[in-house]
Amino acid sequence: MFQSVPLENTTLTDFPHATSVRALLLDDSNFDRARIRRLSQKADMAIDLDEVGTIAELDSAVKENKYDLIMIDYRLPVGDGMEALQHVLDDPRNASAGKIMITGDAAVDTAVRAMRGGCHDFLTKEDMDAPALNQAMLNAMTLARQRQMQELQSAHQREIIREGLVAALSDAEVQGNVVSLVRQQLLKTLPDRPRLMNVMDPGDVDMLLAGFSDEDEFIFH
Repeated sequence: MFQSVPLENTTLTDFPHATSVRALLLDDSNFDRARIRRLSQKADMAIDLDEVGTIAELDSAVKENKYDLIMIDYRLPVGDGMEALQHVLDDPRNASAGKIMITGDAAVDTAVRAMRGGCHDFLTKEDMDAPALNQAMLNAMTLARQRQMQELQSAHQREIIREGLVAALSDAEVQGNVVSLVRQQLLKTLPDRPRLMNVMDPGDVDMLLAGFSDEDEFIFH
């Protein structure tokens, strides 16, 4: 059942950009949830922790809330952690949250699958203690934020390039150069005109070649 458990506020030193961390824990074990909750109370950050026991409850939680951090138990009675992870990644509001996969064993292949699948860190319940959990939470949120910033920067760079190309193609001299380059490439295909006609209507081929016979008749839109 979906539970919201406010944790004791502690000094936030290693993640100064957040005054409080909204976290979600998926684990079907009441005992393990209580243990992770206690360890989380010793973290170097203020945490507001929601707890769920099934993937269906996780779906409801991510639809209603936006989280900074999501911790997922790999072994579940219905489905597994990788399925739960995909549900998080498919949710627009929480796809960019820091994600930690938690498991009862130290299987290397599980860790590799989790990290390749979109998790930012991996913990085993056997080795988990307050410092390890604290570090994993900080690592996951830091990596998630870095990836988000990289994606924003890439999108911004693509927009700058697009605007530059649009501006360049509005210049008459650039248009002429592009027309000449395209004409040269098309004329090189003339020996392969039969092959070209196999994928285009012959009339279209003639119109295309004729359109490049006079630069003044080629118009950029």
